[in-house]
Amino acid sequence: MRIILVHGFNASPEMNFHPWLARELRAKGFEVVTPTLPLKSGEELDLPVILDEMKRQVGFLTADDILVGHSLGAFIIMQYMEAVEMTESPRAVVLIAAPYKVAKPELRRLFLVDLDADVAIWKAREFYVIHAKDDTLVPFEHGQKLAAYLKAKLVETETGGHFMDAEYPVLLETIERIATTPFEYAPGISLPDDYENKAWADRIAPSSEHKPDWMT
Repeated sequence: MRIILVHGFNASPEMNFHPWLARELRAKGFEVVTPTLPLKSGEELDLPVILDEMKRQVGFLTADDILVGHSLGAFIIMQYMEAVEMTESPRAVVLIAAPYKVAKPELRRLFLVDLDADVAIWKAREFYVIHAKDDTLVPFEHGQKLAAYLKAKLVETETGGHFMDAEYPVLLETIERIATTPFEYAPGISLPDDYENKAWADRIAPSSEHKPDWMT
């Protein structure tokens, strides 16, 4: 299984939790890809160039891929899945401390306001949103809205801020859990019939703070 780690704005694969997480995942037998993308202050945010770099460093996506994006990098993943030709849906997408939207016009096209939710949620078999309640850069409400928009599983933590420190066990635990849990509703799997050999009547239940410059 391949894990694709996408860094955020003004970051790189050598910053924040990325080196630790990549090292831990490789030690557990995962293939890890850590693309380096032009996401820096003072540089024009050229989405086609960024996506071309993703294509060059990541290539085609498969059903065994888990994509993990931090902050602004989460939406590079979303845009990549929109742009790249796919014959299989990745196993999961994990969005860490990701903003729901931003005010800057030049960045708006990265975000979900310009993506079709009904299409986006089918680009991967599952979505996870990991967000800390004490994130002062991207408030927790962004994670809640994002999870609702994508029908994602929200993994909330009491602490962690914007996930800019060296180690976060919750990230490793979440990825391992995804990788080791069979996906129940993959194409072709038959769902169990709860009513088989049972009377219908027996089954009826009774009624009853400071923001980063790209966010401003």
